[in-house]
Amino acid sequence: MRSYVFGIAIKSALLSCGFVHCCAAGDATFSNDGERIFAICDDDNAAICELNLMNYTFRKNSFPQLPDQTWLRGIARSGDKAILCVTNETLWSFDPDSKELTKIRDAPEGTKFSNIAYDPNSHANFITGGTDNPLLRLKNGGREFEEIDVRRHPFIGCPVFARDGELFFSEYGDLWRGEIYNDSLGRGPALSAYRYAPLATLETANTSPAEIGVVDIAVTRDTIYLHLYRMGGSGDGWLAQLPRHPAKRDKGGELDVLYLPKDRLPLYKDTLQGLKILRTNSHGSDLCVSPDESQVYYFEHGKHWLIKKNKWKELHIREEQGV
Repeated sequence: MRSYVFGIAIKSALLSCGFVHCCAAGDATFSNDGERIFAICDDDNAAICELNLMNYTFRKNSFPQLPDQTWLRGIARSGDKAILCVTNETLWSFDPDSKELTKIRDAPEGTKFSNIAYDPNSHANFITGGTDNPLLRLKNGGREFEEIDVRRHPFIGCPVFARDGELFFSEYGDLWRGEIYNDSLGRGPALSAYRYAPLATLETANTSPAEIGVVDIAVTRDTIYLHLYRMGGSGDGWLAQLPRHPAKRDKGGELDVLYLPKDRLPLYKDTLQGLKILRTNSHGSDLCVSPDESQVYYFEHGKHWLIKKNKWKELHIREEQGV
């Protein structure tokens, strides 16, 4: 997701080996086996940085076949070993073994890709785009797109699927949760979602923008990690966490999005009371969660961290020899 223009983390203790990041969600993903992390390199947005968690080594994979001024905008794992990524105009597949980047197809006419996410429950990938096609499901190896019906709120940012298929995303800085379902009237797949936490601090003034909102998300079994960041400009950001309460459902088991104010407002209060600001981070975060949802990867000011059961472990990375 790069719905906004964010600041760039240039100063890094690992700048010499190229492992730096920008502040945008969808810029990192675990591999399916949980042994590697792949991130979009911020010093060269046409490259993928690879972090091996087995030996804590790093390598940078560059792709000269990408046209000039073409940047990778989102990255996600898939149902097989391939790592999928998107530019504004094209869907690509990266092979972690051969290190080759292969074009799958171009975006539909009138659509510009913004991010890509993987749903481990349905084993499908989804791409966010413009208002004409805000959410697309990949079919036939990504060669076909199926439109998901999204009504009233088409600006889906930093989409992340939990293991059970729940979808979390940002909509103008607020945190939303929902799921993809098949319409009972046969009208095709649709998104059912509601605002889970009103986290955006919105304003209007004849000044530089000072609005803060959700720009990155990682979801574990019981916790939601968030990067709150300035929506326009740069210089302010915080890592935060929220409790992941069970979703409210109706008698038929469907997600209950029709909360009355007497129900909705207590939900907001309960969620916001559980909000914790963990630390300041005014640059990139590259939040992503391991396939078993037990570990969260987090990047901050040149340092790499794994978070497990609220315990932090710093990763000391060295550049892979011979690369």
